[in-house]
Amino acid sequence: MKKQLKIMAILTLSALLSASVLMLPSSAEGTNNATVQSYEDQISDLEAKQEEARQRIEEAQGSIDSAIEYKRAIDDSIGYTISKINVAENMLTELDAEIAEKEELIKETEGKMKDQREAFLRRVAALEEDGNVSYIELLFGAADITDFLAKYDYVNSMMDYDQRVIDDLKASKKTIEDSISEMEASKKLQEETIAGLEADKTYLLDASAESENALSELQSNKEAWEAEYAKAVAAENELSAELESYLAEVQNQTINISYADGEFIWPLDASTSYISSHFGGRDLNGEYEYHPATDIASATGNPIYASNAGTVLRSEWHDSYGNYVLIDHGGGISTLYAHMSARYVTAGQTVSRGDVIGAVGNTGYSFGSHLHFEYRINGDRNNDPELYVRAPY
Repeated sequence: MKKQLKIMAILTLSALLSASVLMLPSSAEGTNNATVQSYEDQISDLEAKQEEARQRIEEAQGSIDSAIEYKRAIDDSIGYTISKINVAENMLTELDAEIAEKEELIKETEGKMKDQREAFLRRVAALEEDGNVSYIELLFGAADITDFLAKYDYVNSMMDYDQRVIDDLKASKKTIEDSISEMEASKKLQEETIAGLEADKTYLLDASAESENALSELQSNKEAWEAEYAKAVAAENELSAELESYLAEVQNQTINISYADGEFIWPLDASTSYISSHFGGRDLNGEYEYHPATDIASATGNPIYASNAGTVLRSEWHDSYGNYVLIDHGGGISTLYAHMSARYVTAGQTVSRGDVIGAVGNTGYSFGSHLHFEYRINGDRNNDPELYVRAPY
């Protein structure tokens, strides 16, 4: 009963988010910004995927047989949410730049208006000093027709100049009004986007907790847990052997890749992570396990960085690894990052040291949000990452 209530709660929250989170206001039209429209399209696409994941959550049963699928559906939903947050934050950056640009334009136009007004007032003052208080008085003071026509031409030139000054002032005033209107529309869009992000982040925390709880039921049933564990280990070993063979092939081929240069960096921020499991043997629920990686605990959604420059060989889903990325750094060295909640790179893409390649998660066969980090030499993963990549703890 408790789990049904949890499922209903997360389904309700997910449905509300799919319907309302980051719905961009009509004021967005005022920005007339093609880049913002592109972000809107990306967000709409991610919301559609989020809704699809929500339906999968609804379809999944509460039994042990469906717990893996249930967790995977939640993991997918978390991934789409993180991607949507990433897109929205990029849009906020665009809006910040747009607002700053409008503010600068307003400042420049106000300065121009001040100069125009002062020029006009100086001209009027000059006329008064000359005793020509008005154009009419100047014309009526003509001595004869020749003088009148000369003064008329002079008045016409002055009137034309003054009219241009007045027109310029009006145009500048209109520019400022339009800029203020567009800036207010951008700020309103910004405020609503930020409110949507807060709702998304709340959902992310709730869904992440639910994702961890989904497999905890398996742990409470030792037989089922052992069966799932054996399945996951077999799947991981099978993929590892496949990757080892694949990497050996890659090293024998001439391909265009960015070779690693210098020291490898730790893939997570030290201030928001810690090593939860070192390379080698460990106890897992009373069972000995050989663990050919370093596990780094961190909150779901935190950024994962490429340890060095290279080419992304794989960016995909696996039953045991969940979302994972494999990067070839050249010289027989590659790194693997697993259990991601979101992947931001694709196969064939080149990356630099420190590029964000994904977000920390709990996908695949994983208990708790963390990064599974492997350091492979000639495809072999039996290398302690901490011997090659200095841990900042």
